[in-house]
Amino acid sequence: MNAKPISFAIFHRTALVAILTFAAWLIVTVIAPSLPPHLAWPLSMFLCGSATFWLDARMRRWFGLDDSSRIRALRSEVLQVAMREADTARLTAEFETLLASRYDAPAAVILARSGEAYMGGGHTIRRDRAAIAALREGGWITPESLQRRRPTRALADLDALLREIGAGALVVAPRESPDPNLLVAIGVRRTEWPFTYPDVMRLLHTAELIDNILSRSRLMDQLALRTRTEYLATMSRGLAHDLKNLITPVSSFLVHTEGRAPAGSAEEEVHRAASRAIEVMTTYLREALFFPDRLTPRYAPVEPRGLLEAVRSLTVERAARRGVTLVAHSTCAGTLQADTVLLQRLLVNLLNDRIDASTRGGEVWLTAEGPVAGMVTLRVIDRGREMDAATRARIFDPYFTAKELWEEVRGAGLGLTISQRIAHLHHGRITVESRPGAGTTLSVDLPVDPAAVAAAT
Repeated sequence: MNAKPISFAIFHRTALVAILTFAAWLIVTVIAPSLPPHLAWPLSMFLCGSATFWLDARMRRWFGLDDSSRIRALRSEVLQVAMREADTARLTAEFETLLASRYDAPAAVILARSGEAYMGGGHTIRRDRAAIAALREGGWITPESLQRRRPTRALADLDALLREIGAGALVVAPRESPDPNLLVAIGVRRTEWPFTYPDVMRLLHTAELIDNILSRSRLMDQLALRTRTEYLATMSRGLAHDLKNLITPVSSFLVHTEGRAPAGSAEEEVHRAASRAIEVMTTYLREALFFPDRLTPRYAPVEPRGLLEAVRSLTVERAARRGVTLVAHSTCAGTLQADTVLLQRLLVNLLNDRIDASTRGGEVWLTAEGPVAGMVTLRVIDRGREMDAATRARIFDPYFTAKELWEEVRGAGLGLTISQRIAHLHHGRITVESRPGAGTTLSVDLPVDPAAVAAAT
């Protein structure tokens, strides 16, 4: 709270008392000739008392102190943002900016559930952390409310969490859920005034609306992806088959003329260039034809540690050429039902993308965690160049690539799109988190039993 609301609150109370006192005196003056004083004053107090609630509500609205009006105003602004923006990442960023502005804070952070952690704003908070369990009990916390509670280990961890993310208020959404979708944190106000209970209630109401909007946005993203993929399948099917027929005689000619040109001649160089071009085109066609195939995963038990090591062995040579170290680490217990070949392809594509984005001497981590709430989380993490907002928005679009046309590692722009489709075939999802100085994290959330998820939907 700042000086303006305090001044309005004091003026509101003073004016209310003054108006009611004057009204009581006026009523007594008017009815005094008709009633004795011992009846006039009680009647006057009764009439003024009856008008108190009506007048108080009106004055609170006039002075901007009515909390329900402030909640409606903030929710209206949130809805306006949702109507002009559809992309989940950009929606989240705009909601963070709006909340920071309305609460006069330097920043706000929305952390979304991803596997066994909440991620956002460059922070990763494990869902099994003691602080999260303590936060779920009440649904919200501020440093001031924390000081009024009996110290426990969980509350000490919650205090450390508030300091870690620099929050003056932290709420969950939905509030009553045993496993909330979002954590919404508001930074310490610039005035350093604490968050009041009405402030927190407004934030809780707004956070639940934001959760609903972001959940809908994610569903729309999945629907849009399915539509794009189906369109891509239709387009690729005819194009790829036609191109395959066209390059077959060229490829056969190059095989039969191999070694016939004099060593070091221009003809030999042209032959090598043509062979490389055919190889690139063949790879492109193989990836393009992935979409027309109506794949059905062949589920079998997959042990995450073995999966990670297999993927690491498939990409270690590429990493070595780029001067990048690969690290595989699994804390995942048990197995999950999945198609091993498809999962390997998914992770190889993600790893290759992050290896190519890393600088020489860097590291790329491949991790497996869980299961939590029936979900296993696979992550590919690098500390290389962060993605800008435009790249993050298009990273899974077919044929999109941020690499230069003649760059050695440039592909057809289908690798991450293929990875996303494989994740959806397993009833999972891929999310991306990238911040300056923190690199990029690609997270793959997969159900332990996708067949059960499919049956439930």
